[in-house]
Amino acid sequence: MRAVVIREFGDPGKVRLENVPDPRPAVGEALVKVKAAGINPSDLKNIEGAMAGTTLPRIPGRDFAGVVVKGPRELEGRIVWGTGGDVGFTRDGSHAEYLLVPTAALVEKPAKLATEAAGAVGLTFITAWSALVTAAAVGEGDTALILGATGGVGSAAVQIARMQGASVIAGVRSGNQAKQAKELGADLAVDTTEKNLAEEVRSLTQKRGADVVFDTTGQLFADAVEAAALGGRVCVISAPGDGKVMFNLRSLYRKELQVLGTDTRRLDVTDCAKLLKAMNRGFEDGSLRALDPDSYPLERAPEAYDAAKKGGRFCLVPA
Repeated sequence: MRAVVIREFGDPGKVRLENVPDPRPAVGEALVKVKAAGINPSDLKNIEGAMAGTTLPRIPGRDFAGVVVKGPRELEGRIVWGTGGDVGFTRDGSHAEYLLVPTAALVEKPAKLATEAAGAVGLTFITAWSALVTAAAVGEGDTALILGATGGVGSAAVQIARMQGASVIAGVRSGNQAKQAKELGADLAVDTTEKNLAEEVRSLTQKRGADVVFDTTGQLFADAVEAAALGGRVCVISAPGDGKVMFNLRSLYRKELQVLGTDTRRLDVTDCAKLLKAMNRGFEDGSLRALDPDSYPLERAPEAYDAAKKGGRFCLVPA
């Protein structure tokens, strides 16, 4: 089969395609013919050698959607989707024509979710769900503030918080982003470049603040702490380059806040399958939706990686 193979770490743009032996499923494994495989920032960092734990040689790629060609009879021929903190790191990933996964990791793709979209959004929705639902238990009666609300994880977070019954305030950086966030389901939007975030959130919540604050950017932790309500939960998934932030520690303890970190690398492909299965209903009933990514054939992987460095949603289409 054709596959992107990391034999030494370096510039993602220099990675080339190789012909490698077709994978053979063992007992408890299934073979998936990849139809779409997303390109995430962590995939690019992985190729560069910036992600701990990756063993070489390795096929990268976390997200996937494809057809089961060998596996449980009831799923053979069905389109499945998935992602995992092990896929592309300690087990070969999805930037190839075929992918081996445990049979327990097979989750049928929602019919209303396009295949290329399904292959490119697993990680973003898993991250948002893990932070908001698993860690923060967002729900009815909560006000959720999503910072970076139109990014990959942020846009998923807006929809998930809304689906769980929360009121949603989107933290954005322009009027156009505010419009996008409201189209995703946000009730209100705050432009963080023009207004004091904490003051504006308190004004919008009768001086209470947000019950859940999710900083998807890693750049606004200090503002997140100030915008949180008494007893609030602050979700963190990222950090500045040096990993350091300055914030008011008094606000943290006086408001009795919980800081909840989420690292999806700890969730393997089977763990992620359980979460995707829980989200399937949202994609089927229209509560959750994903935009189609820009698609590249597998032989143009270096070009796709270079484009992905600049932001946006991209996937490789091996067929």
